[in-house]
Amino acid sequence: MVQKAEEAGKDPLEVIEKSWIFSEENKAAKYYKRIWKNHKARIAELEKELLEGYGRDKEGNAKRVPTETDRYRITWQDLVHYARVDQHEGRPPKPSDKEYADLRPKFWDGFAGPNHKDEEIHELHAFPELEIPHQKVSLQSMFTPKWNTYYAVYFTITGLHGLHVIGGAIVLGYYLFFSKGLYRRNPEWLANRVEVGGLFWHFVDLVWIFLFPILYLM
Repeated sequence: MVQKAEEAGKDPLEVIEKSWIFSEENKAAKYYKRIWKNHKARIAELEKELLEGYGRDKEGNAKRVPTETDRYRITWQDLVHYARVDQHEGRPPKPSDKEYADLRPKFWDGFAGPNHKDEEIHELHAFPELEIPHQKVSLQSMFTPKWNTYYAVYFTITGLHGLHVIGGAIVLGYYLFFSKGLYRRNPEWLANRVEVGGLFWHFVDLVWIFLFPILYLM
């Protein structure tokens, strides 16, 4: 959504707040509105901290501002955190309060991600169900290397590996079909070159033994 808004030259925040996620047709809209409200408060506090820490430039603009990840990405830790803040006894703490940070789940609380069977999560409604209408689902370009780190790494590594395979095949193919003259002049030279080419080919093969499980099985 943020990507599409930026491509259209629109303010992502405005697009998000006017989207169907917060509309009445979404049953979980009330939960997401509270989550978004808490998230905006945290970003405002982060902007304040960065301004106090780094100041402004000569033109009066803040030297450091929250990144797009800070502004638009809400992790499962954020969801649980905001839910805890909402249901905190007494006055909900503000982002500037020490207690606010204490309510955030620690890294070791969910080393492998959130535990959806956790009773606290269900009591907090930290993960409200989101039903996406069929007409809202479309193939997004975020799955291309330009927007997705995994696919950028995937195509880079497999592309380089493929180039090495092609290079090795060309060299070995040359020795197979066009080395008769070299074999007649000096067979030891040819044997040495074939051996080096074979070592390179086995190296490329060995690399694939590691690449395949990393890219396809993990």
